[in-house]
Amino acid sequence: MKESPLTNKGWALKTLAGLIPGAALSLGVMVLLGHVCGSTGNPMTLSAQWLMWLAALVWVVCLNVCLLFRTGLGAWLCFGWLACLVWLINTLMSGFNAAGGS
Repeated sequence: MKESPLTNKGWALKTLAGLIPGAALSLGVMVLLGHVCGSTGNPMTLSAQWLMWLAALVWVVCLNVCLLFRTGLGAWLCFGWLACLVWLINTLMSGFNAAGGS
C-alpha cells in the first residue's frame, strides 16, 4: 500500500474543520469537565477560570491538529464525531444528575 505524503491541498476545509467542530469539541470538553469537577458556572471562581482557559487550549490544539489530516472530509468527520460523542456524554451526565444521581 503506497502512502501519499502530507500536502497543503484542502487547507481551507481542514481549517474550517478545526474552527467549527473544533469549537464544539472544546466547549463540550469544558462542560464535561465542569460536570466532573462540580463547577458552579460562576466566572469568578477558580474552577471556572481554569475551564475557560482549558477550552481555549483545546481549541488551539484542534486548529493545529486539523492540518495533519489527509483530507478535509476526514478532519470534519473526526472532529464532528468527537464533538457529538462529548456532547452525548454531557447530555447523559446532565440527565443522570437531574434524576437524583450523584
